[in-house]
Amino acid sequence: MSGTLANSAGNAPANPGGPSAGTAKKKYGCGCLGSMTGLIVLVTALLVLLNPWSLHMGGRWTPALTWHGVGTLSSSTGAKYGFYLEVTPEMSRGRGGYSGGHQNMRGTAKICTPQGGIYSMTVSGYLKNAWLDADGKPITFYLRSLKDAPTKLRIDLYGSWQGQEMVLEDKGNMAMSFSADGNAKGYLKGVNAPEESTTGKLRYAAENEFASLCGQKDQNSF
Repeated sequence: MSGTLANSAGNAPANPGGPSAGTAKKKYGCGCLGSMTGLIVLVTALLVLLNPWSLHMGGRWTPALTWHGVGTLSSSTGAKYGFYLEVTPEMSRGRGGYSGGHQNMRGTAKICTPQGGIYSMTVSGYLKNAWLDADGKPITFYLRSLKDAPTKLRIDLYGSWQGQEMVLEDKGNMAMSFSADGNAKGYLKGVNAPEESTTGKLRYAAENEFASLCGQKDQNSF
């Protein structure tokens, strides 16, 4: 009898919990990261498809779809401003934006005055008649102060990439926001300098070169 019991015990299943107990449980992870990555890739591909010029801006290969440059804007009154601009393409928009017109670029900008004030601005832009290359095609940039900035500024700049330089002019509108000595007076505040015009050139450079150009002064960082 005891031998029978021993044999029965010895022949018992090694996994008393049943066959499913020895099977590894499936793990289900969140697909959020994969979905987000796929969406970013899709949007980037669509941007390039609609704006193939974004791969070649400022006479250089720009696979990150971004161009940034630093330079000086010089007024006919003698005032000089340090200027930083960073732009990237966006889905083309019709009537709307700052100008009430077309937009296919967006970005940020900083301008420093002769008095040492530095002002951050948002940028909306329209590159016209460009397809595979942006070189020589007319661009209009609309620069506006940040929403909470105490001194409201508005600047419209017109120009184009000429090889590796961006050539710009204001057609007199900077006088609506800046005094003849370059001080930021605010949009439509005070008196405009008569027949003032401002021109400048930017070259491809990082933002830290703007800090060097402006002496790292930051009296009005908005």
